[in-house]
Amino acid sequence: MSATGLGIDTTFDDTSVAILQGKSEILANLTLSQYKDHEEFGGVVPERASRKHLEVINHLIDEALKKADLELSAIDYIAVSNHPGLLGSLLVGLTVAKSMAYSLKCPLIGINHVEAHPYANVLNHGEMQFPILHLVVAGGHTLLMHARDHFDYKIIGRSIDDAAGECVDKVAKLFGYPMPGGPVVDQAAMEYSGDEYDFPRPLINKNNHNFSFSGLKTAMLRFRESQMNNSSTVPEQSETNSETGPILASFFQSVIDVLIHKTFKAAEEHGLNNISVSGGLAASRKLRKAFEDESAHRGIKLYYPQPNLCTDNAAMVACLAAHRYEAELFDDLSLDAFPNLQ
Repeated sequence: MSATGLGIDTTFDDTSVAILQGKSEILANLTLSQYKDHEEFGGVVPERASRKHLEVINHLIDEALKKADLELSAIDYIAVSNHPGLLGSLLVGLTVAKSMAYSLKCPLIGINHVEAHPYANVLNHGEMQFPILHLVVAGGHTLLMHARDHFDYKIIGRSIDDAAGECVDKVAKLFGYPMPGGPVVDQAAMEYSGDEYDFPRPLINKNNHNFSFSGLKTAMLRFRESQMNNSSTVPEQSETNSETGPILASFFQSVIDVLIHKTFKAAEEHGLNNISVSGGLAASRKLRKAFEDESAHRGIKLYYPQPNLCTDNAAMVACLAAHRYEAELFDDLSLDAFPNLQ
C-alpha cells in the first residue's frame, strides 16, 4: 500500500497543509493566504507573518485530516519546507512538523521549497521524464535547473538581483495596484497586445543563462516619472484601465520574452527535450500560452501545472517528500531552518 504523507509549507506569507496518498493523489491541500493582513504595509511583515502561521497552522492540520477523512495515526511521514524563506515563518512549520514526527514516531523529511515547485507537475501530469530543464519563477527566485533525475540537479541559471515575480509585484505597486501584482499584470497582458511600448529585455543577448530584472524595474520607474502624471492614473480596485493596461502588458511582454528566450536556449545548449515551468508567476495565463506555443513550435515536451498548484502549496512539498520517502532519505529532529537557498 502506498504511503500517506502530511506536508507543511510556511515559507513566506501562506500557511499550507496537504495530505498526499502515494505520489500524486491529493487528499487535502489547504492554504490560507495572509496578503490582506499585510496589504496596508505594501509588503509582507516577517513578524506578523510568523504570528499568523502560529495562529492558524493547527486548525489547518485538523481541517486537512477531516477533508482526507483520516486519523493522525494514518500518516506515514511528515514533510516540511525548511528552506528557503522567512526564518520566523519557517521555524513555525518546522517546529510543528518535528513535534508531529516525534509524537507519531514517523519519518521527518525536510524539503527545499524551490526544489519542490516542479513537483506540482507530477500532481497534474504524473512522473516527469528525465533529463529535464526546470524553470522556477517563484516570487523570490527565478531559476533554471538541469535535472538528471530526482534529487540530482544543477542550477544553471538564476536571478542575480530581482526575480521575475518580484519585479512584477514591484512594478504593479509602482502603478498603484495592491499586492499581489501578478494577477493585475496578467489581466492587462490578456487584454492588450503588449506591443504598445518597447521596454528593456535584460540579459537576453548575454551568453549565459542568468536573469536580471532590477534594470527593467528601474526602467519602469523612470518611465512612470517621465510619462505619467501621478494624479491622472488612479486604479479602481484591482482593475487595470486603458491608460495603465497597455503599459503593464508591454512590461510583462518584456519579462515573458526573456523567460522564453533564456529557457529554450538553455534547453537547446544542454540537449534537453523536456521542460517544466512552475512557481507563482507560472499562474499567468499569458506566460502559459507563450510556453505552450513555443514548445509546440520546437517539439518540446512541456510540463505546466494548473494555476492553483503554481503558487506556494504543501501538496508539492508532500509530492517531493513522497519521492524522498521511497528512497528512504529521511531527516532527524536536528533538522534546522535556513532562510537562503542553499
